[in-house]
Amino acid sequence: MVQTRQPKIGLLGLMLELYDKSNPELRPDREKFAKKVVDVLGDAGEVVFPGIKNTREGVAEAVDRFIAEDVDIVITVHFSYSPSLISLRELMRYPGPLVLWNTQELKAVTASFQPADMTRNHGMHGVQDLANTLNRVGRSFGVVTGHYQDEFTLSELADWARAAYTARALGKARLGQVGFVFQDMGDFGVDETTFMGIVGPHVVKVNLGLIADALQAAPEEELRAIVAADRETFDIDESLTQEEHLQSARTEWAFRKTLQDLNLDAVSVHYEALAADPRFGALPFAAASKLIGEGYGFGGEGDIISAACVVAMKHLCGISTFGEMFTMDFEGDAIYMAHYAEANPNMAAKGRKIRMVRREGWVGSGGVSTSLAYAMEPGPVTLTNLTIGPEGMPRLICAQGCIEDFFLPQIDTPHCKFSPDGELWAFLDGYALAGGSHHLAMSPGNHLGKVEKLAEILGLPFIEL
Repeated sequence: MVQTRQPKIGLLGLMLELYDKSNPELRPDREKFAKKVVDVLGDAGEVVFPGIKNTREGVAEAVDRFIAEDVDIVITVHFSYSPSLISLRELMRYPGPLVLWNTQELKAVTASFQPADMTRNHGMHGVQDLANTLNRVGRSFGVVTGHYQDEFTLSELADWARAAYTARALGKARLGQVGFVFQDMGDFGVDETTFMGIVGPHVVKVNLGLIADALQAAPEEELRAIVAADRETFDIDESLTQEEHLQSARTEWAFRKTLQDLNLDAVSVHYEALAADPRFGALPFAAASKLIGEGYGFGGEGDIISAACVVAMKHLCGISTFGEMFTMDFEGDAIYMAHYAEANPNMAAKGRKIRMVRREGWVGSGGVSTSLAYAMEPGPVTLTNLTIGPEGMPRLICAQGCIEDFFLPQIDTPHCKFSPDGELWAFLDGYALAGGSHHLAMSPGNHLGKVEKLAEILGLPFIEL
């Protein structure tokens, strides 16, 4: 199972050294405020806070600690004014994302406003000072302005932290490619060197012999346990024999074992390669859906780019699935979506048991195999497409919409009807003009902000439809 953890946030608190002499009461007061800031930021992740710094040496110590503790992102807070040059060079050497949080303790300036209130709440021009110098030297950063108790402000910071963690997780991800790319499908062709250099994942070519060896090594008691769990969890097709079910369980066990042995975060499978190999008596249709449900990324037909996108959205949003647009519903301003067999069963519609059906292989070959069939849970959803644009540059395309309450009992695959925000023609025209590929990731909820921040951290073009 692919593990997702909480982001690790380095909080750099800043103020002016002169105040230690002119206003000695200020630092203890600001340290009390800093504790409040650490508390509220703790909802976004684990906070590493080395205390308020007001000298270049102090900032250097803080950045050293952030690097040593391997934080995902550094967020600055000016607890009073702080001149930019005590932190500029140190922030330049921090290799990760940087966000300037433009906040203060005071929520409103009223008729009772006193000079002491101004002294405690004038970090804003320190933020402007630092932003100016960071811009001059070309150091990228984000800015979030808002009161430290404001829910939207805190959600923005949480999105930045989650995007920073996801970018790092992508940089360490290992994508397994089983088989080869579907002949003549050009929209997910990729220069793996450039893709690794910009986005981060490492592509691992999976030798079919490894999976075949695992098929032979599968313990019978574990196979029977898989079958028993299936019979308890799913509505089993009556025509599926015990032997056929065991054969699919063997394939599932072998795939899971191979992914674990190779330490993979995602996998792309082209069934043709397996179907043509007599060592494989069943294809991993049900296995693919179960693995997506366990947090693995997935791409069909050898598409490693969509596999990376699905695992990225898992880290970013907590849950994701693989999908493809199939048929336009012009009257309903919607799109019928599915794929051959793969989707996240954790996104299945509630109140209706998932069916396990008997499938006759892949395009007439590959043997009888189990597959899951269900409709997706209705509700808001984010569609994300990671693809390759001009000059080989990856890009992220993102859109909001809604999964409708729509179920086709005659369809033996996971499916849904997706209604984009806005008119269907505008969405599909925009998707095509942006170069969207025909495989994508979906996550329940509104995650546009997270995806945009991920694109900014990775340095990718972001296109919102």
